[in-house]
This record gives sequence, structure tokens and C-alpha cells, in this order.
Amino acid sequence: MISKIISLRYARALEKVCKSQSISLESAYNDLSKVCILLQENKKLFELLKVSIYPIENKIAILKDISSGIIYNLLKFMVSNGRIGLIFDVLDSFNQIMLQSQNKAKARVISAIELIDSEKKVLSDIFSKISGKILDFEFFVDKNLIGGIVVEIEGKIYDGSIKTYLTNIANRLNNLNISQGGIG
Repeated sequence: MISKIISLRYARALEKVCKSQSISLESAYNDLSKVCILLQENKKLFELLKVSIYPIENKIAILKDISSGIIYNLLKFMVSNGRIGLIFDVLDSFNQIMLQSQNKAKARVISAIELIDSEKKVLSDIFSKISGKILDFEFFVDKNLIGGIVVEIEGKIYDGSIKTYLTNIANRLNNLNISQGGIG
């Protein structure tokens, strides 16, 4: 939890620097994404940047080779404060900030079966109207749902699954049974 808060602070600071220097958020996001991909592909390099026994000057020299501009400054600051391990969370937080600035959001749709394109289009239209945002959908299948769908947009969940419906009925029946002193 605390790491998410710290990551969000770094992301907001990056946003402020972008705005003050007239750098597009998309450009900064793309540059930061490239560094994150590099660090993901080179786990030993990432671990080296995280360990405290490796000299800070050497870490900063590495950062100069893999980044530039405001991304270099961000990474340098994070390494200097021992926070480089949060870089992927910073990227996620910065992506959310960028999407919000564009009135966009990610939407996750989980269904019991694979949805066809026309169903995806209907869901896209409905939830774009509900959220008032331009949504980027990701579709997943979870056979445990039995039927129906679950949609998540910016942490808000719209649960229309049969599994949840049946669970709610079972809970109501249990509560009814308890409040009436049992059946029989």
C-alpha cells in the first residue's frame, strides 16, 4: 500500500515536470516504458540498480546509458533515494494519470465465455456512456463465473455474473434462516 502511494507521488512529480517543460505525457510515458521494458528484460541490471552496496556513481552512469532528459532525472532521483524498485509501479501510476488527462480509462471485462465482436461493441457503448470516458477494453474468460459478466473501470466493479447472483441468494436464504430461528 505504501509503495503505491510513493509511486503515485513520483508519477505526479513527473506529470508536473512534463507540464512545466511542455513535454507531452505520452512522450514521457513512452520513454519511461522503454526503460521499464529494458529493466524487465535485463533482471540482473535491475537488481544491480536496486542493491545498496553498488556505488551510486556507477548506477548513475548506467542510467545515462539507458535514459535521457526528464526520465533520466526521475531515475537518478529514485536511485539516489533507494526507490528504483518502484519504477514499474511509477509507470502504472503515470499511465493512469495520462489516461485521466485524456478522459480515458481502462476497462476489464471478465465473462464466462468468449464474447463475440458485436457483444464487445455493445458493452463498449454502454460502459463508455456510464463512465463518461473513452474506454480501452481488455476481455478475459473465467469459466468459474458460470454466466454473465464482471466489468471493472477505475476500481469500480459492475458485477452481473451468475456466480455472484447465486452467492447473494444463498446469503439471503442463510440470513432468513438465522433471523427466523432456523427452519423446522
